[in-house]
Amino acid sequence: METVIEWVKNNLTLVIAGAAVLILLIILIAVSASKAKKKRKSEKQSETVAKEENLKIAEENVCDADLSENSADDNSVDEKEDAQSEKEDVSDTDESDTDSEEIKQTVNNTDENNKVNEEENSLTKEETVMVNKKNTVSEKKTKTEGKTQKKVLKSVGKWTVEMKAAGEYMATLSANNGEVMLSSEIYTTEEGARSGIATIINCVANGKFVIYRDKNKNYYYKLKSAGNRLLCVGEIYKSKDQCLKAVETVKRIAAQATVLPDVAEGAKYVAYKPVTLSTDDIKKGLRGRWRVESTEEGNYCAKLYASNGQLMLATEEVSLRKSAEKAIEAVKKNSLAGNFIIDRDKFGRYYYKLRNAQKSVICIGEAYDSLESCINALESVRRFAATTPYNQE
Repeated sequence: METVIEWVKNNLTLVIAGAAVLILLIILIAVSASKAKKKRKSEKQSETVAKEENLKIAEENVCDADLSENSADDNSVDEKEDAQSEKEDVSDTDESDTDSEEIKQTVNNTDENNKVNEEENSLTKEETVMVNKKNTVSEKKTKTEGKTQKKVLKSVGKWTVEMKAAGEYMATLSANNGEVMLSSEIYTTEEGARSGIATIINCVANGKFVIYRDKNKNYYYKLKSAGNRLLCVGEIYKSKDQCLKAVETVKRIAAQATVLPDVAEGAKYVAYKPVTLSTDDIKKGLRGRWRVESTEEGNYCAKLYASNGQLMLATEEVSLRKSAEKAIEAVKKNSLAGNFIIDRDKFGRYYYKLRNAQKSVICIGEAYDSLESCINALESVRRFAATTPYNQE
């Protein structure tokens, strides 16, 4: 021991230097340990913050997944509670292995949910593209249908309400090329003519067309209701085939034709003033003859024949014989009163109509190339119709 003390005394400087070095080493080791501890603590705090952020992301993703998949509300609540529990565990014990494992699992679940969301978003984008394509196809189809509809509308004709004279309105149906296909009877008001259009359209589908041939071998048709009431008369054609084609055109376009909103100025009647019948006219009339005849369809009509047997006039067909006999009286009365009008067809020819006081047509005459021929025929019919008696057979 004395030897050691003696050595220390002799080497005191060396001992002090060694002690200083030792103390310095201890200090360095302590500082290094302190820094390492702080670094570990900082890393743990950073790790905790990162885990908390991942937990938040996980919660948001879980919520998004729940909304997009429409999952049950209970499952969503459970997942949120688990995530919150994991968050609290991390805050309480930073170094807990169990919590760390749960956090890792949550992070893994978050990654999986992110992948699922990405896949769903991808699918959603694909579905959106498909929907857009369908919408584009639908729009193109709609445009095509619209163009087709416009073409259809372009191909049909038009209904026009015309004013022929004061208090006299009629409806005409024209094809797309402007050709007049039919003319209605006379109505006293515009509203009556427009209502008549609806009646005619209905009867085009459910009524009947009757083809007639006049003494000049021209053809025309009449449209009658199911009750055999005359609704309108077609134009005059030189062949039966043309007349039948006109009927088919009317059937095709009547319901689709546009009804024009304005009243048009119709062609005026040809000026005509009936002459006064003389005693000689009455004597000539006595040589004529009225007959009520049955038709092929089982109806009846009254016919007026001249003394030479020529057919002068025929009334509209009716279902009862008595109705045909009453029509004779109506013809006689209105012929004597001169209730005739003269009009022109689309070819410029002249024809006459005998009407009653209400301006309903009783019968229609033939078509003539000149006004003079039409007036002569009218006056001849008037003399015979007004003066020839009817002897019931």
